[in-house]
Amino acid sequence: MPAKLSLPKSAALMAALLLGACATPAQRITSNLTELGVPPRQAQCMGGRLGERLSIGQLRRLAELTGLRAERFERMSIREIANRLTDERDPGLVAEFLRAGVGCLI
Repeated sequence: MPAKLSLPKSAALMAALLLGACATPAQRITSNLTELGVPPRQAQCMGGRLGERLSIGQLRRLAELTGLRAERFERMSIREIANRLTDERDPGLVAEFLRAGVGCLI
């Protein structure tokens, strides 16, 4: 027989799922960049900038990188992330990413 969740646990799980679904692109980018090893303050700054500037397709491409983090078990630099984003079909993604990265260092 499958285990049942208690009411407080199931309510907490439901709240976490709802909050995750309501995250803005900037919040998801910030979280993803932090998971990849970008310092939290810089990730937050970059998340805000990229959330405003990237297309839906570019946001999806950036989100794909979170899977790389699990494979590498180490931090990635801004340059390493940019190298992974490089795609001759969309050079604008890397340009925006690097622009945000440099702008958030100042």
